[in-house]
Amino acid sequence: TDEVFMNAQEAVGAHRDTQALTNLYWMTKLGAISISNPAICPNVYCMRKYKGINRKNVLKRHFMYECGVPKQFQCFECRKEFSQNLFSLKKHMIIVHRRLP
Repeated sequence: TDEVFMNAQEAVGAHRDTQALTNLYWMTKLGAISISNPAICPNVYCMRKYKGINRKNVLKRHFMYECGVPKQFQCFECRKEFSQNLFSLKKHMIIVHRRLP
């Protein structure tokens, strides 16, 4: 049983190291964005493009809150989920459910 436990611990460490390398890779890509090119998410399943002056910041926010991250906010009435902020949830409550949160 000690061998099984050690293998599980090693797997957890390997997963954490892989995740850290992936985040480092993405941040390196983020630093390489030039002024003339759009910012493109390096995740092959996403590939979202961002243009404009603030594209680096928007892409960084995309990494942190949207791309491969579970949504953090949920409507209490219909269970719709939102990834960015409470403003989206408040707007949803007013428009869809016709009430103030």
